[in-house]
Amino acid sequence: MPGPMTGLIPAPHTPFHADGSLNLDAIALQAELFRECGLDTVFAGGTTGEWSSMTLDERRAVAERWREVGGDTLKVVLHVGANCQADAVALAAHAREIGVAAVSAVAPGYFKPTRIVDLVDFWEPIAAAAAPLPFYIYDFPGMTGVSLPMSQVIREARPRIPNLVGLKFTNSDFVEIQQCIRLDDGAYGVLLGFDECYLVGLALGMTGSVGNTYNYASPIFRRIDAAFAKGDFEAARREQRIAVDMVKVLQEFGFQAASKAVMGMLGVDCGPVRPPVRNLTRAETLSLWEKLSPLDAFPRPLRKPE
Repeated sequence: MPGPMTGLIPAPHTPFHADGSLNLDAIALQAELFRECGLDTVFAGGTTGEWSSMTLDERRAVAERWREVGGDTLKVVLHVGANCQADAVALAAHAREIGVAAVSAVAPGYFKPTRIVDLVDFWEPIAAAAAPLPFYIYDFPGMTGVSLPMSQVIREARPRIPNLVGLKFTNSDFVEIQQCIRLDDGAYGVLLGFDECYLVGLALGMTGSVGNTYNYASPIFRRIDAAFAKGDFEAARREQRIAVDMVKVLQEFGFQAASKAVMGMLGVDCGPVRPPVRNLTRAETLSLWEKLSPLDAFPRPLRKPE
């Protein structure tokens, strides 16, 4: 049956100090905001968390802090993927030891598997190292360059990865996501990773959604949920357009750095992004605030940057 990820799930940023070192204390502030917004699960250590710019020790430290802060009220699903299979296996074993709710792993993006069987060969020992924790495939061809039909990947994986429960689908192939949702009569949880297409995922029957903007703009998506549940599809479309407008502004400034800046405007300072991503200038941060402030999107008023 589908695993523990359902509903709206933020993919938290990894907070850094101004010098680029980990700021583990800020994770408690992130968790406080999520609880304030009624969110009960996080997908930590993923793309928004800048996993590929971190050492293994840093990733372990962040995982442990999220597990500590999450306690019994905030489920932690941990991304353990890496280009090096042995690194991913080690992170998966650590995730099992600290007792997170589930793990996930992205495809390797440097030496790219071109056959389904090779991708499953890569994931199988990672999932085994985490067992009995539930395992989610993480499909993100836009970042990894690995573009294989996930419904066929799941068919290959299901006899080999017994703890496979679902898929994080950061992919705009909505024909393929339907194939995954229908597979084995809905046996697998399918979570969309494109916030600007949230309403599409609802209409197609996704189990939930994992995204960057849920860190700071969950009220929009709560309103989409409510309108959709009532059958008020015009209201749902209006709210989705607000989400699209917000995403377009963030993309204009550089999505990763801009989204961290928004967290700071909400009183949760997640610090800078790491190279090679560029941080916003003071003028850009002020312009970002001016463009986002009018949107009815955020759980707290956005503070004007100093």
